[in-house]
Amino acid sequence: MRFVLAVYLMVFHTIHAYPQAGDLPLIWLTDLGGFSTSSFFILSGFILTHVYIERGAGLRGSTRDFLVKRLSEIYPIHFIGLLLFVLVLALSTRSFHSFFLPSLGREDRQIVQLGTGPAVLNWLLNISMLQVWYARYSSINPPSWSLSCLLFFYFCFPVLAPRLATMRHRAIALIAVWLLYLVPPVTVVLIGAYGSTAVGTVEHNPILRIPEFMSGILLYSLYSSGRLKWMLGTRWRKAVAAGFVLVSFALASYLTATGPLFFLYVVHNGALMPAELTLVVLCADAVVPRCAHRTVSRLGNAALSIFGIHGALFAVAIKALKLTAIHESIWRCASHFSACAASVKGLDPSMATYPLYLVLTVIVAVLFQERCFVPIRSAIRRALLKHDTRPAHRPWIANV
Repeated sequence: MRFVLAVYLMVFHTIHAYPQAGDLPLIWLTDLGGFSTSSFFILSGFILTHVYIERGAGLRGSTRDFLVKRLSEIYPIHFIGLLLFVLVLALSTRSFHSFFLPSLGREDRQIVQLGTGPAVLNWLLNISMLQVWYARYSSINPPSWSLSCLLFFYFCFPVLAPRLATMRHRAIALIAVWLLYLVPPVTVVLIGAYGSTAVGTVEHNPILRIPEFMSGILLYSLYSSGRLKWMLGTRWRKAVAAGFVLVSFALASYLTATGPLFFLYVVHNGALMPAELTLVVLCADAVVPRCAHRTVSRLGNAALSIFGIHGALFAVAIKALKLTAIHESIWRCASHFSACAASVKGLDPSMATYPLYLVLTVIVAVLFQERCFVPIRSAIRRALLKHDTRPAHRPWIANV
């Protein structure tokens, strides 16, 4: 599931860079990036509760060990992804002082030029993964806002998870969390706040997004206690649940592309939570064939790497594709890069190689995960953890 969500988000962030994409049938099905991110946040709470919360609702291991493991999971990916974007910026005509403004996605993204002081501050916020707390500008590496939210969620988990897992009325609490999550988007719709700061706050602020993470914690508690058998008891019930997810996704995609503007707020923040919760439960209950365990595990483990590096890889790929369209030698463009970059700025890239980009990005992400990220993460943990405190392996976790 993690892998599929990451690939869908990659398509959401990249396919509309091709003007020809608008002519593709059912292209509106690629407009629901918020579904992928929200499902990922729910899934994170679900998996962490499975791994780190004991039957008696205590945290398995110390809070320090938990935070070291979690932070070593996201900071290396964030730093490497941001470094790739810095290299892309250095080779492009875009200034290090220019930043995108958050938008709901219907209009072209606006760029602003900042003075040296504000630009340095924004870069420092992005480097430290705190940019989501200052909502005026989008993240330099666009997908990294979700990593910034995860950072906040991880700090909250040792406090929230044991309490949520021991609540007596968890189903009611889950409904209450969902309704609470809907309050901010409904509020900004009622007051007509569609400016960039409002969009950035509602869509990216960790405090406003943490209900998704909390719902994942509550969902696992319900799932592990057998309270969701009414949904999973038979194949027909699972089929109905899967149909609910598919219909919700298709309807929300269509309304996001063609419906009123206010719907984008509500869909992105909360309207699809029942479908997202259902999807997580269905995937958790699925059985992966033994012969596919290793492949599924490798792809799932690479999901965060796909999140972190696909934007920079696409920027490189799209520039290389445009450079090939002007029929200049690679040596001339290497020595006159600025001139070549300026000459291809207005060109429309061809979609012929887009499937190749998707496949190569997945391959690069898997290799990056296994050959680069895992050794860095292991070195950090060896340095900061006194002994191996990894929870016991639970094979079914690979299912999601």
